[in-house]
Amino acid sequence: MKKNILTISDSKNFHYVIQAIFKGRHAVFTAETESDALSALAAEKINLIILTPSLKAGLKQQSSFKFLEGLRASGKKFADTPVILAASNVTSAVISKAQKNKVSEIIKLPFDPIVLDSKAEETLLKFSHPREHPDVITGLPKKYMGELTIAELLAEGKKGTLLMIDLDHYSFVCTSVTDKTLITCRNIIQEEIEDKDKAVLAVMKGGGFLLFVPDLRDKEKILDYAARLIEKILERIKDEKIYVSIGLAVSERHGKNYEDLCFACDRGLGEARKHGKNMAKFYSW
Repeated sequence: MKKNILTISDSKNFHYVIQAIFKGRHAVFTAETESDALSALAAEKINLIILTPSLKAGLKQQSSFKFLEGLRASGKKFADTPVILAASNVTSAVISKAQKNKVSEIIKLPFDPIVLDSKAEETLLKFSHPREHPDVITGLPKKYMGELTIAELLAEGKKGTLLMIDLDHYSFVCTSVTDKTLITCRNIIQEEIEDKDKAVLAVMKGGGFLLFVPDLRDKEKILDYAARLIEKILERIKDEKIYVSIGLAVSERHGKNYEDLCFACDRGLGEARKHGKNMAKFYSW
């Protein structure tokens, strides 16, 4: 799920690099002064702070540690906000101040973007609610988190198509879908997503996926898209004896909010199952 990251530094280049690293995945807010930082913290729910040891105070520099100390003491709201410090000189004094102000990670400047990316994601995961943790098999968000993200997009006025992709065994005896099958299907679905920064893909319990494709609203294009997914999945897992059924629903036509859109999509999935499986269906059009 997309998070809000606040970078605090007197270096514009530092902000640009952080924004480039997380572009499309997380929202990055920047602050060069204490005032800017406090404004961002008041306006947004910040999930992670990444800072350097100094920030601006008018025409002078001031210590980020002093700002952080005041933030920690300001109340429970910011007492546990995770912080990553990026410093060029990681001295014993810096480490001591970092520990005192509950800094989660210290990264030496100049840093490897991949290392910072990894540390940031680990920190966000560590401080997230257990329900936000990704699925251990596919690495995708679980259904609950996917639903929250889609609901946010719809609330912002984003339009598109919701697909419920259900995998089902031929046999009533064997109902579970193997890890290998789930990963193969995940890869196929991801391959078919044109704009990976905007689409939402989550895994559902029991063997299935929830997919929201923004800007896909034409009926024939939607049916072609779903048919292509089914064809590719069946071709790649032909030895697994799996049915593929897809429920379809389009925002505005079938529901302006997620609850209504999901209800229509679920009924479309019921129609696909009822009519023989290995097909995609709208409940109505």
